[in-house]
Amino acid sequence: MLAISPRFLADCDAELARIEAVRIQIAAEIRAFPTPFPACDVHFTRLSEERLRLSRLAASLRAFKAAATASEPPLIHPRDTVFTPDGGKRYQPEPVAG
Repeated sequence: MLAISPRFLADCDAELARIEAVRIQIAAEIRAFPTPFPACDVHFTRLSEERLRLSRLAASLRAFKAAATASEPPLIHPRDTVFTPDGGKRYQPEPVAG
């Protein structure tokens, strides 16, 4: 298990609640948007992108909390590989030797 302070995990919960509240507001604004809307409507597109960004941010926070409270280190996904200029590779975060 990672050494993460309980206060930081509580802050993550508070931030998740704030993200969810804003995401709900954006979803309500999208539902209230007059139809049909043109595909080039900048405001609607911005709302959709912001909703997606917030959903991804919340998912990342949930994944972090799950990894921080897990009894075993998380598996490293290939997308976490960072290629170095010398042609080698390393992982973000570095694996913990157990």
